[in-house]
Amino acid sequence: MRRFQCPLDKQKTERLFRSVLVVANLLLFIALAVYAWRGFYSRYWADDYCFGSISHAHGLLSGTRYFYQNVSNRFAAYFLVGLNELFGESAIRFLPAFMIMVTVVIYTKVFQLACQIVRFPQPWYVSLFLSQTLTYFMVLMAPNLFQSLFWRSGMVSYFAPIPFFGLSLILLVSGLMKGFPWYRLDGLWLIAFFSAGLSETFAAMETGVWVILTLGGFLFLSRKERQPLMKGALPALIGSLAAMGMMILAPGNSMRLATLEQASNPWQVIVLSLRFAASFSYHTLVGLPIPLLVLFAVVLIVAYHLSGHTQPALQDAQWMKLFWGSLVAGFILLVCVAAPTAYGMLAYPEERAWMLGRFVTVLVLIVAAFSAGVLSHRWMDRIVDTCLMSIIVLFLLSLYPLKGAWSELQQLPQWETVAHAWDVRHAQIKEKVVAGETIFTVQAFDSIGTVAELTANPDYWVNVCAADYYGVEEIAAVEGFYE
Repeated sequence: MRRFQCPLDKQKTERLFRSVLVVANLLLFIALAVYAWRGFYSRYWADDYCFGSISHAHGLLSGTRYFYQNVSNRFAAYFLVGLNELFGESAIRFLPAFMIMVTVVIYTKVFQLACQIVRFPQPWYVSLFLSQTLTYFMVLMAPNLFQSLFWRSGMVSYFAPIPFFGLSLILLVSGLMKGFPWYRLDGLWLIAFFSAGLSETFAAMETGVWVILTLGGFLFLSRKERQPLMKGALPALIGSLAAMGMMILAPGNSMRLATLEQASNPWQVIVLSLRFAASFSYHTLVGLPIPLLVLFAVVLIVAYHLSGHTQPALQDAQWMKLFWGSLVAGFILLVCVAAPTAYGMLAYPEERAWMLGRFVTVLVLIVAAFSAGVLSHRWMDRIVDTCLMSIIVLFLLSLYPLKGAWSELQQLPQWETVAHAWDVRHAQIKEKVVAGETIFTVQAFDSIGTVAELTANPDYWVNVCAADYYGVEEIAAVEGFYE
């Protein structure tokens, strides 16, 4: 016998819950729209000039080959920049909004398929809510949002892999439900190969995912259950490993690694990676307790209500395995994120690289919270038939994204000022180029998001890349210089 009875009948409670979910989706959309708005103030900074100059000189395909042979092993990163350059220099302003939108769309499909595979189908706005929640909290808690989303050179290596990984998940889960025709297998291999080429950090993380799925299939699934999983995971694993091999063999690696101290043995890499992953986890828990709690609570409440009337195909023991398994797998993936920098530099990864670690953190918390929400019926059903108070709490927590949106909205005038100053300087440079000047001085800016800027030294690498980008001999930047 339940101790409490909901004052509303089940039909009204369900209608109220669904209405709150729609409102939550709207508020998340508003919050993400503010971040997308900020993206329109993105301009060329530091490495963007280097990418752009290669694109101007060599184009897309030849530029990719040149970049791989002479500059960096991240062949796919240049390819994405080259595609962006095809739409003109103003296209960089639309890239952050595009990435946010694409991430939401792709992971809406991922969550929809995830519900279907456990025979727990839900309306589209449930999957949209989970996808927007993933994207919002990932952006809100980004270790360095500017470098990983609003700076194109950082975005292509540390944010762009996230939607590509979602595409791999869509192909994998679709194949598990409907089979693996050749185009799904080829798609898995190709997407895994290309996305791994965006950065060593993502290549290591992605490889970790496919290894975990492969080993997990062998350890915990029967032969009949493991066969389709192996059929999909192995091509993706091969694609990731192929890209890693291609990056390792890149001609430019020897010059880059010659200036850095590498790990002397695999054990040193493992120890450092474990330490860095533990440090990242600790500082995430200690430094971001409120957003983590809000994230966990909203997903738990949603899962509790969704599973109140329709039971998923998984049993409680399986949900418990999913809960603990996601946490363990998440930490292993954080170790993978840390491993490339631990090997190549014996150093803690830069903040922008931890964007992938934040993605892992948020996704794991969503899976764990959803599992906990389903499992909560073990004791909640003994207390109340349907918890009306949890719907009220869900509504109040749904207001939380407005806090982040308001804070970001307050900073928009600052970013608009920076963008306007860049536009003025850009127009002045163009005028000098048209006038035939090849050596000149422009206004210097403060560093944006700790990204390097033009200096008074024309031989500084940013100045050299900017001069190549504009097609001149030398550019120097001096504070207080006005024309």
